[in-house]
Amino acid sequence: MIITIGREHGSNGHDIARELAKQLDYKCYDKEIIEHAAELSGFSKEIFDSYDEKKVSAYVVPNPHYIGMADGFRLNMQVASAKFETIRTLAKEGNSIFVGRCADYVLRNRKDLVRIFIMANTDFRVKTLMKRKGIDASEAKKLMRQVDKDRSSYYKYYTDQIWGEAENYDLCVDSSRIGVAGAVEVIKAYMEAINKTKA
Repeated sequence: MIITIGREHGSNGHDIARELAKQLDYKCYDKEIIEHAAELSGFSKEIFDSYDEKKVSAYVVPNPHYIGMADGFRLNMQVASAKFETIRTLAKEGNSIFVGRCADYVLRNRKDLVRIFIMANTDFRVKTLMKRKGIDASEAKKLMRQVDKDRSSYYKYYTDQIWGEAENYDLCVDSSRIGVAGAVEVIKAYMEAINKTKA
């Protein structure tokens, strides 16, 4: 099975993915997607980091066969293509969990795919970011909104779908109500239900 996890910033989606992978004995790819993509492409890890789930820019790479910048390829498109191809390659290696980066859309044609979205209320996310980043409430709220805005823009650009919209996922979980452990148990129960249905 392949699990993809979209997440609001501060919802503990990363922690949920790691713990779920540990309990299911799955491989988990979050920032690792960037590392693998850098290894498999001609781009540096720094370039991937700078474009990782960020609002898409119009920067283009000059094409040596033409004079104008307008005839080049968009750098963000090249980086995204390399990242998406990396996700497809890693998914072929077995049971895996992919965090963010449009993985749910990239792998949408796989019959073994389960798409999860982790959300949480604002107060919970602000407190989580304050603790994690060592910042005050105002800074946490600003960071939360900016990261979510970037992720939403990135997702919309490459998928033409709405990030966080329920119909784009198989299961949506509110981590502010049940915590990391509860979210993991809910997802595991959902996976078990799917397996029983298949049987």
